[in-house]
Amino acid sequence: MNIKKIITVVIILVILIAASAIFLAYKKNLVPTVLAPEQSTSLAIKDTQITDNTKPFKIDIVYPQIAGLDEFNQKAKTIIEKEINDFKTNSLANDEAVKKVDPVAYAKYPREYDLNIGYDKGRVDENVVSIVFNVYNFEGGAHGASYFVPLNYDVKNKKEIALTDIFSNQPDYLQKISSFCIADLTKQITDKLGDTGGAWIQDGAGPVADNFQFFLINPSTSSGQATLTFYFPQYQVAPGAAGDFQVTMPR
Repeated sequence: MNIKKIITVVIILVILIAASAIFLAYKKNLVPTVLAPEQSTSLAIKDTQITDNTKPFKIDIVYPQIAGLDEFNQKAKTIIEKEINDFKTNSLANDEAVKKVDPVAYAKYPREYDLNIGYDKGRVDENVVSIVFNVYNFEGGAHGASYFVPLNYDVKNKKEIALTDIFSNQPDYLQKISSFCIADLTKQITDKLGDTGGAWIQDGAGPVADNFQFFLINPSTSSGQATLTFYFPQYQVAPGAAGDFQVTMPR
């Protein structure tokens, strides 16, 4: 083989290697961030606390902020501000109604309205930040209310993550999630109540997207298994006295 042929072969090989590298890089960029491997460096969360005991309110809130993630921070702050505004509006409306109905009792027994918010932390890295706010409020009436507000954030694409993003290649994902959760909830509720006679698991955990809107993306285990935790607030799958439920399933 003469020098010209050798040089030609070398050039062709270099071109092929470069093309392969470009293709692989392009293909890698097509993989949704939420499915990308976890980064070795986790992001540090700094808790922000809000306390307000101005009568008739008693507010105690802790929510996360992460240096450098301005969009995530604003989303978390917006959620908290909405919860506070809704709580105060509803509480003051109820307070005014009680005052009008029974001003004597109102003056004798001062009202107090509670708002408590904390959060569960899931995966927090350079690709994904996943948290679920745990909210309890008492705005008047017979009892308070507990519920969840998720914030699953795609760091690279600066947007919230939906279940459809995670299971984009599985058209029957809702049925699979539903089947897993129904089996798990049936056991949990039976253990707690003795039976499931008063529960409505099939409706509250049926294959409908709204039933699984509260979820946490967990960090992978040491063996590399990825999981999701689904939250079911009071009254979704069982009587209110049974409380809320959580189901963790492999992704």
